[in-house]
Amino acid sequence: MYKCLIVKNSFSHSKSIEYKIKRLKEEGNKLDICFDVYSTNEIDFVFKDCQPIFNNLNIEQYNFCIYLDKDKYLAQAINSKLMMINLASAIEICDDKLLTYLKLMNLNIKTPTVVSAPLCYVDDIDNDENEKFLKLVEKNLNYPFVCKQSYGSLGKQVYLINNRDELNNIYLKLRKIPHFYMDYISYEKGTDYRVITIGNKVVASMRRENKNDFRSNIALGGKGTVYKLDKNVKKLICRIVKYLKLDYAGVDIIKVDDSTYNLIEVNSNAFFEEIENVTKINVAKLLLEHFLKKLKKQVKK
Repeated sequence: MYKCLIVKNSFSHSKSIEYKIKRLKEEGNKLDICFDVYSTNEIDFVFKDCQPIFNNLNIEQYNFCIYLDKDKYLAQAINSKLMMINLASAIEICDDKLLTYLKLMNLNIKTPTVVSAPLCYVDDIDNDENEKFLKLVEKNLNYPFVCKQSYGSLGKQVYLINNRDELNNIYLKLRKIPHFYMDYISYEKGTDYRVITIGNKVVASMRRENKNDFRSNIALGGKGTVYKLDKNVKKLICRIVKYLKLDYAGVDIIKVDDSTYNLIEVNSNAFFEEIENVTKINVAKLLLEHFLKKLKKQVKK
């Protein structure tokens, strides 16, 4: 019998998270795995003398942890005690979209042009400095373009900017929040491709399309259909997730033309309800089987 700790965010009540937990439990029970599920606020966790202490949790009783949150501090604390899906370091890199790009800069990965917003931590608005940056954005990007917060999920922190007034308003709203501006790829409007990888292998892929929004996210009304990836694209995606040391990932790519793809982002906690339903591939089972193999290899060592 294996014992797994599942950690989820206390403030998000997404149906996709609950589906993911339900499916992991269903498949885990068949593999002799039992689960304890804790939200982040249910874990009495402190630092004392630079050591993580779990006051209400016997962390040593678990064989591994499936971490469904993005809190990098708690993630690192748990990962110092347990094997975890994914590594805390990989979760941190993927949670920050610009950090993902920086980490991958030696792999010759094609992405849209991105302009990073400068760090701002003061309350006073300096119109001259604001104007300098907005002109820099306009120099490098053509309207319309996309604005994204560096940290975000489900497409909720993504905006389409059509003109200077919209750019000015968004920048004033986000200037103290890490964010960036990116080319809007309009070759297939409202469409991208979600690729699920487990253990550095592509296990499922689908085309996501939203006919009512430029964002293809399933949570915003996008729909998935089965999509067969080109072998070279599969190899590229496997290089990315291997380099980022991801046991499990959802990689989002977009078509620039009929045969060229750009990387948009890499998700360390990708949902899989839609892709399981569309492709009929048992992602939950494959993920758990992969991690049990890792555990057995560790025991042999």
